[in-house]
Amino acid sequence: MASEPTFGAILRNRDFLKLYVGQLGSGIGDRLHQMALLGVILQACGIANVTETARLIFFATLPVLIFSLLAVAWTDRWSRKRTMVAADLLRAGFAFTIPLIRHFDPSVHALYGVVFVMGTLATFHGPARLAAMPRIAEPRLLMAANSLSNSSGAVAGLLAIPVAGYLVQVLGPNPCFVIDGFTFLFSGVLIALIARSLRPEKDVGRGASSVEREEPGASTPDARRSTLRDIKAGVDYTLAHREALPLVLSGGLFALVSGLLLVELLAFATAQLRLAEFGVGLLVAAGGLGMAAGLLLVSQSPSLRRRASLPYLALIGMGCCIAAITLSLSPWLVALAMVGVGAAAGMASVPADTRLQEIVPDARRGGVFSVKQLLAAMAFLSALWLQSGTHLLRGFSPSAVLVGLGALCAAGGVMLLLLHRAATRRTA
Repeated sequence: MASEPTFGAILRNRDFLKLYVGQLGSGIGDRLHQMALLGVILQACGIANVTETARLIFFATLPVLIFSLLAVAWTDRWSRKRTMVAADLLRAGFAFTIPLIRHFDPSVHALYGVVFVMGTLATFHGPARLAAMPRIAEPRLLMAANSLSNSSGAVAGLLAIPVAGYLVQVLGPNPCFVIDGFTFLFSGVLIALIARSLRPEKDVGRGASSVEREEPGASTPDARRSTLRDIKAGVDYTLAHREALPLVLSGGLFALVSGLLLVELLAFATAQLRLAEFGVGLLVAAGGLGMAAGLLLVSQSPSLRRRASLPYLALIGMGCCIAAITLSLSPWLVALAMVGVGAAAGMASVPADTRLQEIVPDARRGGVFSVKQLLAAMAFLSALWLQSGTHLLRGFSPSAVLVGLGALCAAGGVMLLLLHRAATRRTA
């Protein structure tokens, strides 16, 4: 086996392969779910109603804001494998019930509760997967494992969105929700077959050994107080860790920029490039292609893997590429800029997660990733609020907003880079 981590080496890890194939299947199901929700909006409203779309995104994201701190305690005290399996199986069950719900109420409003519950389950699944990865992949293969795991979303988007749109158009939304349920079921079964124990290690420094011996699910006052202590400890640990804090903050900046970019790119493409749905889809696919290329590059390049400042440099590059989108009204040049945006996004996200997995002890890892998820959700919801709940951006053209967004991303990357360097100097 080669001395440097490769995709081939990590794919020979059977436990990782089960997790990855299951994640790829549920990722394709997610795209089908998204297109089916769009089909529900079209059936109910006759058009792609922006307000209803924003509300569905809001209810799907809101659980992250509410439950991420609870996930701190959950993912650091209970088996992460069981958490992921339970989340997938419950999401499958709720996906199967959507056609029944729509039978009695075909409006979009009837799905607010369902997307909220499924978002809640995803809030526990995500940190559990990230926290468990170092137990599945050996250290030298961790970057490759994270690259493949994160690329599953990009691959699913590239392959599944056109097919999902066709299936929704031909079959209608309800059968597609059922197919989505089977993809979650498929993922849950594969994760259940992982041979390794993914129960978190105990932190002997917590001083709560008697509580940690309680059975999972206990509801005694001591268990509740222990949960609150775990939540506080996870937040305090993240704030006190000089190297982890900039990495967590980079996730918030990435989410804020992504939330604003999603809407502004759509407006720029339709209003100024005069593209229809297919053209917009190709721009999004260009970003996904760039992300896949960035993930491949960062996982295969030893020099990039060793560069601790890479997430912040990538954010600076991402900001420059976002601003470059507005330099031309040629769709091909805009697509090229989107490839750059996607590549920088891949090199910002995966190295940050990998570095956190390396420097945070197992007993605290779920808490740190839950805090990172919470901050990202707050940033993403803030982006939605800026665009739909205020008039701050409505007086500017999409191209002007994109230039400002690029500047914000680059400036934030510079500030986080300076914070990272100051932290590493103190550590040295």
